[in-house]
Amino acid sequence: MSIISKRTSLTSILKDHSTVSRDRARQDAHNKVRFSLTTQKSVKEIFQKANEGDFADYEEYITMMKTSALSDDAFLNTVQQSRRCIPLLRPQFAGFVETLLSLKWAQRNKEIREEFKQFILELMVMHNKYARIGVDKLLSVWIPEENAATSWPRGTPNDDMMERLSDVHEVIAKLIELIPMISSLIVRAVDALFPYFKRSPHILAGYLHNVLWLLSYQPIFTEDVLRIILSHLLKVDVNAPRSDIEDAEEDDEEMHNIFEMDDVRQWQPDEMRLQLAESLDICLTKLYEYLDRQITQSPRTAERTFRTIMNAFETVILPAHSPHHIQFFIFYCLSLRGTFAETFVKNLWDKVCNPNVAPGTRQVCVYYIASLLARAKFLPLTLIQNMLKEFCSWAHQYIARYDSSRTDATIRAHGVFFAICQAVFYVIAFRSRDLTAGKRQLILLQSLHLSAIVTSPLNPLRVCLPAVATAFAGVTRAHQLTYCHTILERNARKKLATVYMSDVEMPEETLDTFFPFDPYLLKNEEEEKPDEDSARKRKDTIGDEDDFIAEKRLRTSSDAARSPELQFTYSFSPGFHT
Repeated sequence: MSIISKRTSLTSILKDHSTVSRDRARQDAHNKVRFSLTTQKSVKEIFQKANEGDFADYEEYITMMKTSALSDDAFLNTVQQSRRCIPLLRPQFAGFVETLLSLKWAQRNKEIREEFKQFILELMVMHNKYARIGVDKLLSVWIPEENAATSWPRGTPNDDMMERLSDVHEVIAKLIELIPMISSLIVRAVDALFPYFKRSPHILAGYLHNVLWLLSYQPIFTEDVLRIILSHLLKVDVNAPRSDIEDAEEDDEEMHNIFEMDDVRQWQPDEMRLQLAESLDICLTKLYEYLDRQITQSPRTAERTFRTIMNAFETVILPAHSPHHIQFFIFYCLSLRGTFAETFVKNLWDKVCNPNVAPGTRQVCVYYIASLLARAKFLPLTLIQNMLKEFCSWAHQYIARYDSSRTDATIRAHGVFFAICQAVFYVIAFRSRDLTAGKRQLILLQSLHLSAIVTSPLNPLRVCLPAVATAFAGVTRAHQLTYCHTILERNARKKLATVYMSDVEMPEETLDTFFPFDPYLLKNEEEEKPDEDSARKRKDTIGDEDDFIAEKRLRTSSDAARSPELQFTYSFSPGFHT
């Protein structure tokens, strides 16, 4: 026999006998009538026989643990014996280890939980090869069971569940202290075990509760884990569009029947009717509460927390295409400290001014800035005015460089310019009360030289959302800042939307826009919470209603008002009352 063939006949360190004989032992174990091996044979004896090549009892013991309802005494006996045999748990016994770690130990009494905690700690310290499976099994306890909704009201564990989960978190904290390399395994497991986005609300929110609990004693994970959380909640968000939420919330029985087969369930009066919306509502509330704890109650760590949140926002939310509610995580964060909003706007504006950043990303940054300036009641007027100066200065410089003899005045070629112009029009129209409240405010608006932007050869009004252009025209005419109606009428004659039945198709040359901070549709912030002041603040911050410009009823000429193009709206509502 050659050396090579002789080597291949040797059993590996993972298999002490042939696969055929072990499979036969496993099959015999399944077919055999169960008996209590815990009283007839010790775990040590079973391992010794397995080491000699006899896996019959070993496989039967594994099958018994998987299929039998072990009494507390039998469970405790198994864990105690296994703990004494930890030095024997070589890689070929991985099946036994995995089965034992899969047992629902957290549901047992205190004595069993304490013994199991010591077993898993000693096992993973002595055999780091089991670290990955051990971490996975520990974190899987964080996932509430489907029928355990009563133990997880609104994704928060009751007192009994909290006590049991405390044991799990205690083990994880000690493992991180004893085995530093385990940190990467924990972050991986947090992502891998995140429940499917269509699971019940108490499951998603319960798991999130435990993940945030992890951050409370291991803040070093914050940046990685926040990215994971936002990535998974983004899946919930994009599958719960505003139109579906609004339709599901209607009381009409016919509308209820339409959604009954998809995602609408039996609900309580304080719950969202769309299950995904309810999940998102509870999870976002938990994130707001997390922000309260990390920033409001821990001022020393507030700046570091904000930088971490900004990184997560730029990595996950900013690149997302027109999210619906997940972006309010950063919006609420900005409301907690005045300097946060200034830093946020500056970071985004730097991206807008950087020609090396992709044009699409620059436009999205403009939309976030504009929507924040328009919607955030907590912003100082000076910040809004300063950003309008920046917008207009950039636009004037761009116009000065533009060659009017060129024929490429398309959205594709000048998308960032058009986005900035629309941001100027949008913010001025939306915040017209504040921006025209006195003589000093009007002088500032006059210094922006809006006429030069409106009448430039690029004609930015032609690509703006009609609702934005119309509202801006009304404000500027009322305060004699510029006159836009002639341009709007001329644009309307040149470009008419194609009408199919009662729907209006978006003109090809209309700017693709979204307003990330449109009014909040989720319910939870409207309910009274134990922390009434914090709840009220969140409601004031993220539940902003359209309360501006309602009395103006802006219109152009009667012909323009009747134009399908000027009545057209796209993407999120810009919020103008008409």
